[in-house]
Amino acid sequence: MKKNIATTGLFFSVFAVGAFAETLNGTIADSHCAVQHVAASAADMACVKKCLDGGASPVLVIGDKVYKIDNRDAVKGHEGHKVTIEGKITGDTVHVDSVKM
Repeated sequence: MKKNIATTGLFFSVFAVGAFAETLNGTIADSHCAVQHVAASAADMACVKKCLDGGASPVLVIGDKVYKIDNRDAVKGHEGHKVTIEGKITGDTVHVDSVKM
């Protein structure tokens, strides 16, 4: 009986944690220019990379909403790209679990 209760509790704990992950489609931009770079052109990508290298923070732009990204390294290499992110949103911040182009 104790084994069944422990197994059931573990199952619901894992399910509850996974339930908060979301799939988000948007563009990786920088905090200085944000919505100006949603076209994902070569010029946009170059500007985003330059701003991020200069100290700006990465953001995810979805429509007119801009989300801060709390784990910067997770989006490295995707500067200016349109992406699909698996992650968790808290307020105006997203924690990125995975990124796909």
